[in-house]
Amino acid sequence: MQHKMLKLSTLAMLIASATSANAAVYKVVEVPADSAVGSQDYYGMNTADTFEIYGQGITQSSSSDNCFDPSGTCNSSNYTVFGESRLGTDGVSYRDEIPYLTDNYQHAIDYNGIYRYCIDNLGFNTCDVWAETQYYGKGFNRDDIKDRTGFGGLQREQAAWSRSYSANAYPLVDGSIIDTFATSQTPIADAGLGAQVVNSSNAVVNGIVDDIPFGNASSSFFANSAGKYVRQFDKRGFVKAPAANVELLPAIATTGSATEKALVTKMGQTVAWDAVEYPANSGQLLIVGSGSFAPSNLDDSDKLPDTDDVDIGVGVSSSTLSKCASEYSATSKTLFDTYECQFSVFANDAMLWSLDSSSTSSVPQNGQFIAKTSLNPEDPDNEDRSAQASARAVEVVKKGEAAGKPVAVGYSTVYQDNDYYVLRATIYTPDTSEITGKWSTKFIPGTEVENNDGDRQFSYSTGTDINSNNKVIGIAKNYRAENRSYAQKMFVFDNVTGTTKFLDTSIDSTIFFDGSNGYTAAINNHDVVVGWVDSETVNQVDGRERRQRAFLFNDGATIANSPLSANGAWMLDTLTNDNGDKSAISNQFRIAQATGINDAGVISATALRCAGGYDNLTSESQCSGDERLVAVKLVPIVDGTIQARPKDSGTIERSGASFGMFALTLLGLFGFRRRK
Repeated sequence: MQHKMLKLSTLAMLIASATSANAAVYKVVEVPADSAVGSQDYYGMNTADTFEIYGQGITQSSSSDNCFDPSGTCNSSNYTVFGESRLGTDGVSYRDEIPYLTDNYQHAIDYNGIYRYCIDNLGFNTCDVWAETQYYGKGFNRDDIKDRTGFGGLQREQAAWSRSYSANAYPLVDGSIIDTFATSQTPIADAGLGAQVVNSSNAVVNGIVDDIPFGNASSSFFANSAGKYVRQFDKRGFVKAPAANVELLPAIATTGSATEKALVTKMGQTVAWDAVEYPANSGQLLIVGSGSFAPSNLDDSDKLPDTDDVDIGVGVSSSTLSKCASEYSATSKTLFDTYECQFSVFANDAMLWSLDSSSTSSVPQNGQFIAKTSLNPEDPDNEDRSAQASARAVEVVKKGEAAGKPVAVGYSTVYQDNDYYVLRATIYTPDTSEITGKWSTKFIPGTEVENNDGDRQFSYSTGTDINSNNKVIGIAKNYRAENRSYAQKMFVFDNVTGTTKFLDTSIDSTIFFDGSNGYTAAINNHDVVVGWVDSETVNQVDGRERRQRAFLFNDGATIANSPLSANGAWMLDTLTNDNGDKSAISNQFRIAQATGINDAGVISATALRCAGGYDNLTSESQCSGDERLVAVKLVPIVDGTIQARPKDSGTIERSGASFGMFALTLLGLFGFRRRK
């Protein structure tokens, strides 16, 4: 009898074990950070308990890999997660060409500018705290807001003129810091700059192709001839080839006066958003992004910060700023000896670079225009606005008229009604297979700036990713409030059939509810989309910021050996709920933002991690232990099942621990991201 009991118990345990193993659709695997990440010097402050890790994308899998196939090839350790570490807020994105994609005035330069953006585009009644966090840094002292105890924040960069600077963001590949060209940057020869400030470059990784990381890095700071600390540029794209670190320069400047061209050459920015190997098996890396082509209107006092906020006892004037483009740029020493010139901003256009991945040359590479804009750099009706364009993703498509060619997506500027400049989602297609030739552009249907009645409906729109099936994903920000929110809508555009599908209540009203804000981050070649979306319906206009959580939307066929049906949408917190077991490892994580998905089905994400597990299984549960942001992989479980999480009855009204710690900073920290 005892023997039979033992056999029965063993059988029961095996059944329970099998049931538990298949109780979720995805297993959460944390990507640990190297010990060096938490030991970087930051103004002598303790950072070991402060740094956060962001998973911003994942490397592509081979065409045969399928982690949902029990007989297929799947080794999740082969897929590398990349991103960055952060100590605090970035203030203004290290990735975006202009602040928050809507500020083509480039006025979000101080607390008041960031606050005005929040009021006009988000509507929170907590905009003061949100803006203070972006400007003064995470954990700033509300009793003495200028005491510089916050981590990150825009003020730190602006005050570097007198106080030097320590980096807030380090580029990570598989949890380890990598170097960029800015790590050992050489100053402009005639600028009179002295020693480089070590670890003063903020850098982020945007992608990896053929084991080659690329992304953006700010200039390191250098001491100028007067002992003040300056950057040569705000941000530039980098490529970390096997034998060389390459800086990506703007296209050779051809617009404007000689001094305006000189300013673009010396201080213009670039962004490296995405890359593919093209032609196939050529070893040539085609990188797309953006670069400066002319200065913005610098005779504009709102492009300079409030010096009371910066608090270093230095004044500024717009007349001096304007001379950075009209006079000072002719002499590098004068340019970098002038504080106002540190705030030079530019009109930017979509650009590409083609690099031999086997090259050992570290010579900086000039970009070329993808489809150079015919617009003036400055809006004719309001010179404070500037033209902006960017290619944010690229893929060699297999379908449609462009089959076999690299097609890029992003945004460009439309001169709406010959009245104002605004950003609109755009597709860039080469006319031939030669990338140095002419590229054509088209706006994505459904993203029209104005509706049929002539009323403005979107503040901006952009494509965020494209797959080999020629499907494009993107976002469009409402100009007017809907359901007490300036909703950021998400769409999938089929570039073969010409149809646009918005992710709305017709797909799943519990996830894509009216007025929800979301971001489509990535689409793989099986048409599976991941991103993030509001997870509660609390009023944002005259209310507070909503929590957001990661989602998955299957725009393709039903995935075998999984419950992921065609046209279905799920929150990833639901897909990682391990048999409703509070003690399971998965209960230590809540998936904040899904940023990439490869063809094997493995997802990269940034998650909230609660040491010891959250208090309950709800997505909004409080954490009684230590909570921080970490990078994770979500690995498919063969024949996994969906276990719904319990609902939190107080979701709309209350503000739990995870919300209080992170919600006011997540929007600024993540910026507008994409995959791979």
